[in-house]
Amino acid sequence: MTDLLCPKCGATSNKKDFIESFCVDCYPANIKCPTKLKIEQCKRCEKIRVAGQWTKYSDAALSSFVMGKCKGPHSEGSYDRETGLAEFRIEREGNIAVIRKNIILEIVPVICLQCSRISGGYFQGIIQLRGSRKKVEEWTGMLYKKLKKKTFIAKEEEKHGGLDIYVGNSKAVVEILSELRVKATITTKLAGVEQGKRYYRTTFLIRL
Repeated sequence: MTDLLCPKCGATSNKKDFIESFCVDCYPANIKCPTKLKIEQCKRCEKIRVAGQWTKYSDAALSSFVMGKCKGPHSEGSYDRETGLAEFRIEREGNIAVIRKNIILEIVPVICLQCSRISGGYFQGIIQLRGSRKKVEEWTGMLYKKLKKKTFIAKEEEKHGGLDIYVGNSKAVVEILSELRVKATITTKLAGVEQGKRYYRTTFLIRL
């Protein structure tokens, strides 16, 4: 079989793998990427904003954000913030070509909505735990673990016969109480208007 000759660099197929008529290094992949991107990162919790959602910072999340801005025939892709290089793997006829592109990523420091609300003392719900000190302490520890996965805890106040926990999202409390199959006395009242919409504060009284 006659060796293939790369029309771009002159390499032959007995020295390099080929994809179609080109060697893997010269394969003309039509991958379109911006040369510069911006991403918002909260100055307090360090979460980044990806597709309109605040997510915990990680190399994988950052890479996913960059890859989402690129288009082309690649099967896999990744971004290295340290080097500013995006790598794209293209597979054809059992051979793999790695295409690299430089992308400048600018981190824009902001304060996310949740951190803004925390600093402003915002809350939507109050969990009122009432019972013996031992039971209140047990439930407080359990609820804290679950609440932190779904929302934020604004503050807590010791009350006669128990504890009040102020939380950022009432729906999160409803979900957690449903998971735990806990019955609570629920009361709701109008708290104000935010971005043209009414918002309410809900109290969940739990007797232990």
